[in-house]
Amino acid sequence: MFQVLAVSTNTYHNFSLEDALKGISQSGFHYLELACVRGWTEHFSLQSFSEIDVKKLKEQCDLYKLKICSLSGHSDLSQPDGFENLKKAIDLAELLGVKIVNTGTVEKEDDLPIFYKYIQDLGNYALNKGIKVGLEIHGDVLKNGQAAKEFMETIHHPAIGINYDTGNCIFYGDSLPEEDIIHCLPWIVHIHLKDKIGGYKVWNFPTLGEGMVNFKNIFTILKEKQIDVPMSVEIEYSGSFDHPVSFVDECVKKSYDYLQKVIV
Repeated sequence: MFQVLAVSTNTYHNFSLEDALKGISQSGFHYLELACVRGWTEHFSLQSFSEIDVKKLKEQCDLYKLKICSLSGHSDLSQPDGFENLKKAIDLAELLGVKIVNTGTVEKEDDLPIFYKYIQDLGNYALNKGIKVGLEIHGDVLKNGQAAKEFMETIHHPAIGINYDTGNCIFYGDSLPEEDIIHCLPWIVHIHLKDKIGGYKVWNFPTLGEGMVNFKNIFTILKEKQIDVPMSVEIEYSGSFDHPVSFVDECVKKSYDYLQKVIV
């Protein structure tokens, strides 16, 4: 099980895609989640790309013997424009042969009517291209597994699932992932492996193994339920991004080594 272990290139926020590919490859990983988030970590722009751009991206990944297993196309789904942006991520995924596109949802309960108005159309768009959309545990609305269960039961679309984030459920939902994940297991299509120091609303997402997340218990639950989905390491540090790339490389390598110990 757990054949697809990746690193989100968001871990290399403020660094180039080349830096990310080099560090991820040297650490021992074979897969990556490509960050395409406008205004944050944009290692590939969704706004205007050609088949030549996509070909170059594939060649760049091939050079480091890496495969893209998912896209981070996080969009503001409280606005119609956000759904259009996410469709561009789905288009890119189709060209790359990638089957999962992850995104955030909304930040306020008041924005849910817009979200529910457009989500079925988005699901149909993804379904027609053979792609699944992973709604991430992120923000104060889709804040933990229980909230995810309610979202999924309301949406009820075969192309819409959950990107379960093991650190965000603590930060936003004040919930321990090893207890919380059971609520949304049937809908999980992707997992962010993110550790956490401190509790609710404390921004500290360290190297895997240095925080409070019980990954071993999470992997045991996934094995028991025979859930084998792509999982990407995401490290977002303590809110400061002024470290050198060598520090990021070290965090990624330590995370790889940690995973080899707890995934048995």
